[in-house]
Amino acid sequence: IEHLRQLGMSDPVLQFQISGADLGPTGADRIELGFASDSSLATGPVGKVASGGELSRLTLALRLAAGIGDATVIAFDEVDAGRGGATALAMGEKLAALSGTRQIFCVTHLPQVAAHAASHFVVEREGATASVREVSGDDRLAELSRMLGGLPDSERGQLHAAELLASAQPT
Repeated sequence: IEHLRQLGMSDPVLQFQISGADLGPTGADRIELGFASDSSLATGPVGKVASGGELSRLTLALRLAAGIGDATVIAFDEVDAGRGGATALAMGEKLAALSGTRQIFCVTHLPQVAAHAASHFVVEREGATASVREVSGDDRLAELSRMLGGLPDSERGQLHAAELLASAQPT
């Protein structure tokens, strides 16, 4: 629950329901996860009540709480949807911590998350064609500045981007 709070859910609810099932390759129990992003909402099956961003944040929190397991590659698609500020920084820090022992792919629109990446790629689309390019050095500063305020050539934006990158580096 604490990981979910740090990821922007003020009062999340998780309920594990365990019932018997026929013995099979996965055991003799049926486990269902009930979820609500806030205690004021009705709890329901996570697959039916959670948004895509909530599912990504829940997956991240569960993996952190469980010690991650054996997954060597984990992908998060817009885990930061609807978030920003301190919550986005916390997400970036948690994702960076996970990347110490496995490959993390994260689609993000937030510079606070992107700044924590070891490698930063930009996906650009023109009509039906998409391209991917890695950005580093001055190009990365320009991209983070663009993400911060839409102004890739802004001197102040690039100073802010440089500060964000410096704060995201492990100490």
